[in-house]
Amino acid sequence: MLDGRPADPAVPGGPDPVATVAVLLLGISAVGLGLGGVLAIYDWRTPAAVEPLFWTVLATFLAAMACLVLGATLRWARTAPG
Repeated sequence: MLDGRPADPAVPGGPDPVATVAVLLLGISAVGLGLGGVLAIYDWRTPAAVEPLFWTVLATFLAAMACLVLGATLRWARTAPG
């Protein structure tokens, strides 16, 4: 009863590349948000410094979401019956 399951040859091993890319992009977004917080506290010219950072963080977050949605859509299309 406590034995491990036999390896299923239909299930590939290793990390999902889509999830890996999404985690990388979300990590970049988190670093950008942290940098934005530091700039908001310690920079007296905040709007000029934060605006490009805001657009970059937004773009990386939306790219991560698009990557996850596209990956899920492709997995669904590959396994859809018919």
